[in-house]
Amino acid sequence: MHTLVFYKNLTALLFICFANNFTCQTNHAVALSLSNEECSKGAAGIQIEGLSVSDTVSTYWSNDQYNVNAINNLNAGSYFVHLIINHSTDTTINFNIEKIECKVIIANHFTPNGDNYNDRLQISNIQNYPNFELYIFNKWGQQVHSQKQNYTPWDGTWNGINVLDETYYYVFYYDGGNKHKTIKGDITILR
Repeated sequence: MHTLVFYKNLTALLFICFANNFTCQTNHAVALSLSNEECSKGAAGIQIEGLSVSDTVSTYWSNDQYNVNAINNLNAGSYFVHLIINHSTDTTINFNIEKIECKVIIANHFTPNGDNYNDRLQISNIQNYPNFELYIFNKWGQQVHSQKQNYTPWDGTWNGINVLDETYYYVFYYDGGNKHKTIKGDITILR
């Protein structure tokens, strides 16, 4: 579930004026905020400023949710929110949730010293890539660790023996069948 931070991902800011004889009686500012579908589903919300306690607000979202200020669990696509204030101001805000690639983040160091703190190599967002492949090499190019599809955090051993405290190099394939989509980097082991 997303917590929306309004104005951070501001998509639209609308100023609505209730006119009576060409003068504004009440102004409302409506802000639409959204988060795209990246490592989890997208979300959208509205915030209305300038409401008085006597104002009534009705919302209808294109995913069939009524009278809520935020919606979650949105796939990439086109959406709208229909907003009615005091049964007289009627507006529709259209917006898109974009699909953004969820990047894998590999820690650049870990400390496998048995203190139960940072003892294994951590990789964030790996669950989004079930066909991944990971290869780790020492400075001479010898492979000291590899794994595919089922992630188990590396404990800094090779054939059951602790590797030296130094820098190692990894190649991560998002999809083992596509060798062109990779990230490469280094990992330092400190005990």
